[in-house]
Amino acid sequence: MPTNLPPKYHVAEEAYRAAVGPAEKAATLQQMLSATPKHKGTDHLRADLRAKISKALEELESPKRGAGRPSPYAIRKEGAGQAVLIGKSNAGKSQLVATLTGADAKVAAYPFTTRIPLPGMLPFQNVKIQLVDTPAIDDPEVQSQLFSLVRNTDLVVVVVDLSEDPLTDADEILGEMDRFGYRLLEKGEAVDPDDPLVQKPCLLVGSKSDQEDADVAFELLEELYASRFSTLGVSADTGIGLDALGEAIFQALGKVRVYLKAERTETDFSAPEVLTIGSIVEDAAISVHKDWARKFKFALLWGSGKHDGQRVGRDYVLEDGDVIELHS
Repeated sequence: MPTNLPPKYHVAEEAYRAAVGPAEKAATLQQMLSATPKHKGTDHLRADLRAKISKALEELESPKRGAGRPSPYAIRKEGAGQAVLIGKSNAGKSQLVATLTGADAKVAAYPFTTRIPLPGMLPFQNVKIQLVDTPAIDDPEVQSQLFSLVRNTDLVVVVVDLSEDPLTDADEILGEMDRFGYRLLEKGEAVDPDDPLVQKPCLLVGSKSDQEDADVAFELLEELYASRFSTLGVSADTGIGLDALGEAIFQALGKVRVYLKAERTETDFSAPEVLTIGSIVEDAAISVHKDWARKFKFALLWGSGKHDGQRVGRDYVLEDGDVIELHS
């Protein structure tokens, strides 16, 4: 082992030796990797750390269950994308999911009401987005499995209670994310492939905005965090901000809706193809059938082009709302 490792590495190494469970092991291993300088003398160490991280994350993603029962945290993604709501106990996550999706989330005033994740589908214009209610992030009994769910989601929605102490709650939640080896991406920030932390886009939501003095609490929340994360105030009881939340979730997922039409037919705007921002015409063709990527010659475009019916090639970058007609 190289002898010139910084103190941060040795602190993380001690934490790794004391870690219990794959989540804590993965987090401390990622801290060790992050603290390891990049040079030829550390190549072997970095490769070893990456292998250990991979093994810990595999264990985290596939928690052992008795009698072959699947984990309730292994939620199959559906719709235009998956957004997982995280927060402390009684932050209002369950009521938001129930109101937005109609899911039968358990809502109560006592702590740790939600014991397992509960998915529901949020209708947004002509698509549906999967929202997942989760147990409290400060519930130690579920943290390992909770972070395995967060690792695979498309978007993290941090929910804090505006009627309590949202600034402290937000700070503690971000601290827990960091402790478990996660980093929430800030506005305009792209994923860094060299960063060993698990990186996820994020929205910060202040719930219960209809409560007394919630407007003051939200102003403070915005002052501290709005420069870093998209921040919204909402109320599941009164409906304040819920339409804006649906829009913000869709935008944060980084998706575009594209409509495919056949020659001499009307466009069906009820069933778009949902693609990742930056997708090209060829990606849309593949979404129809993989053979289209091989046989189509050009496409006609309505929407983001210079004129309706513009002829474009397979490398044309699509925008939300584009209509394309494929020609072989």
